[in-house]
Amino acid sequence: MEKFKVIELENLDLRLETYFGSLIPQKRDFSASNVRFKGYRDLLFKVESLLNVCILALDNPNSGNHKDIVEPDVCILSVLEMAVQLIPHEEAEFLDEVREHIGEKREA
Repeated sequence: MEKFKVIELENLDLRLETYFGSLIPQKRDFSASNVRFKGYRDLLFKVESLLNVCILALDNPNSGNHKDIVEPDVCILSVLEMAVQLIPHEEAEFLDEVREHIGEKREA
């Protein structure tokens, strides 16, 4: 059976501005470069969706017409599939929970 570590955040005095600068707080959600997200999980879902659309676009019959690259479709598909696997969804959940906890602590 795996043992899970629990981190008590009550005694940590973390500034949201220092550690959570990627997303800018708005009234009901967050934004990054004028794009709004509900949180880190939502941001990563959108990035994953963009990569998946690129993978689907490789179905285009003209995508393999490159003189200097052998099987460009295979290279592109491989890189995009790897990029999707590198998205840290679990870490994003952790960041959302920490941000929420720190926000609650500051409001109290």
